[in-house]
Amino acid sequence: MRKALYFKFFCALSIFFLTIFVLPLEAKDEICNGDECYPKEFVATEEFQEVREGQEIHPGLHVKIDMSTGKKYAKILDPNDNETNKSSEVIIIDEHGNPINQEKNASENLLITDKSQTNNKDSDLKFHQDSNESIFSHPFITSKHKENVRIPHSDHVQFESYLSQLENSSSIQVINSALDGLEELVHELDFGIKLARSQGIKIILALLDHDSAQIKKKAAIVIGTAMQNNPTAQNDVSHLNIVTRIFESLSIESDIKVSIRLLYALSSIVRGNKNAIQFIKDSNGLQSLVNLYQSSSNNEFRAKCALFISDFIDPNMIGQNTGLFEQGQYYDSIDPLMNVMEIWCRKFQETLFDNTGSSNKVDIDSREKILKGISMIKSQYSSSCETQDGFKNWIVKEEIEAIGEDYLEDYYKLIIQVKAQFGF
Repeated sequence: MRKALYFKFFCALSIFFLTIFVLPLEAKDEICNGDECYPKEFVATEEFQEVREGQEIHPGLHVKIDMSTGKKYAKILDPNDNETNKSSEVIIIDEHGNPINQEKNASENLLITDKSQTNNKDSDLKFHQDSNESIFSHPFITSKHKENVRIPHSDHVQFESYLSQLENSSSIQVINSALDGLEELVHELDFGIKLARSQGIKIILALLDHDSAQIKKKAAIVIGTAMQNNPTAQNDVSHLNIVTRIFESLSIESDIKVSIRLLYALSSIVRGNKNAIQFIKDSNGLQSLVNLYQSSSNNEFRAKCALFISDFIDPNMIGQNTGLFEQGQYYDSIDPLMNVMEIWCRKFQETLFDNTGSSNKVDIDSREKILKGISMIKSQYSSSCETQDGFKNWIVKEEIEAIGEDYLEDYYKLIIQVKAQFGF
């Protein structure tokens, strides 16, 4: 009797152990949506199967993407379908199930290199292509980058899908969706570099001329996101004259929201970029921006201009090796920006107050950004930033308004700093 009790206890304990410790571990290998569960790891066969949401795809598979639904399908690569079995082939198909560009040239399909060929930490980020140049390839790879091998293979497949959609679709909905997807991916440095090294960057630049303001805005966001804090990507697009291209778009753009996003793209490619900074100085780019600032009455756009100017002359943003400053201070006597900085300092003051010191209608967020612009110019080009009539009266009123207000604490500190800079 006692043995039977021991046996029952042991069985119950075993079931408890399996329930608590073993089964949850097995569940981690599955993905469940509602009542439906499927393996986390995609298991390929010799027939195409749908790759479900969240499933991991191994390199070395034949992958195709249905452009009308966005669904991915994969199977084991058949040597009879391709000359090599060392690569995955990505084929984008239209709503009729036909491969896009098949009539143009079958060799334009992209071949993504197997991860096993690119895991060398010292290798460049690169991808295999056919001898004919495709929309994803670019002949100029100018700088080295250690590839992040932890990025899922499916993300690379999706990246190529988005670029193909931009190339082949005229649908505003499809283009907007592809740009949204690219924006999410290019936050990762590797994809920012991959975009810069592909013909995709040219496609996105061309979209800045699109009739749709929404598409132009999103294209500018993708450019800015890809270039931001990404010196390798900045260097790889240096031959495309993107700064000139953005200034041209700004000069003719009528939609203020698009202009604001173009400024974001410009800031991202210029920040820390010695060549871009020097180009803007040599081409009087800041004077061109002054003209745009004057012609706009939008406070948000003006505040973005102030941020751009602050970053442009801030030694901490420029970097120690640009040769544009020394010991944290520009030399007023030799710097070619002296005159344009005098204009900016005056325009910023005119935006904030009139000659009696009365505040103009500027929201607090824009007011703070523009005052920071004045402070930065004063710190770097002191002799080029003189007080305008009404400045002292205005800033005293601002101090009284901000003192003791918790939400204006940073603005109050800025006011005190500016008062000290100008000797008020």
